[in-house]
Amino acid sequence: MQGLVDYQAILERVFSPTLQKVKGKDGSVNWDDYADMYNEMTGMEAASTLNLLSNLPITKDDSVLDVGCGPARLSVPLAKLAKSVSALDPFAKMLEYAKKNAKEAGVKNINFIQKDWSDEQSLKDLPKHDIVLASRSVGLFDIKKLCKFAKKYVVMTSFLMDYPSLKTFWQDFLKGIKDENEAGLSDRRFGYNFIFNIAYDMGANPNLKIIDTIFERDFASLEEAFSYFRFVGEIAPEKEEIYKRNVEKYLTKTNDGYKFKRETKSYLIWWDVREMKFE
Repeated sequence: MQGLVDYQAILERVFSPTLQKVKGKDGSVNWDDYADMYNEMTGMEAASTLNLLSNLPITKDDSVLDVGCGPARLSVPLAKLAKSVSALDPFAKMLEYAKKNAKEAGVKNINFIQKDWSDEQSLKDLPKHDIVLASRSVGLFDIKKLCKFAKKYVVMTSFLMDYPSLKTFWQDFLKGIKDENEAGLSDRRFGYNFIFNIAYDMGANPNLKIIDTIFERDFASLEEAFSYFRFVGEIAPEKEEIYKRNVEKYLTKTNDGYKFKRETKSYLIWWDVREMKFE
């Protein structure tokens, strides 16, 4: 059923430039260039990830499709909750990290799939799963497509529009060094309300929860912290002191050393596709 407002049309128009970048291979970003950073940041939000997943109706009998899995931030803990997980991503280095993280966690029920979610032809043999999930990925831009592959639930999650994102935290380390900050869309009028209303107009009754998302890690010394965060990118010798000041800005002295901690918020939306009416 079409609602009073065509949220899908507005979403496509407003986010068209962003979508081309998120697509990666069809746009301007090779996400493998950022795989090191994404993998390390994934480890720093592990506790928040478990908290997020604890809200979902996942059982040991469910199959899960993780669209744009990256380094398996969600796929690995999901594998401990579900019967099986299909971790889909088009980028080889992201999947290398995903496989490494799965092995280290001792999970063996993940099927890694190197396919592009935007390529309809490559998905023609992709089966339906009980639960389809999109987190901070291209899947967030096509709700109907996610529903097409779901038997029970669709789950969508990302950062709140008017709160810091992972990209914000990463680029804060590079202030005065590379200054690659872009003026991204941060207007809360174009946030999770679009997802909620599109799903609602299709007949679903979406569940919504706001999740505290914390990135944190302990270090024995400042030098250990300086060494660790070098995954943000190459630092020229003449920029070394700027880099160290950027890192130290987010460190707090503790009895045992130093703690890095940055906080933000994420939305979590999920709904039962069996309630929906497809045209």
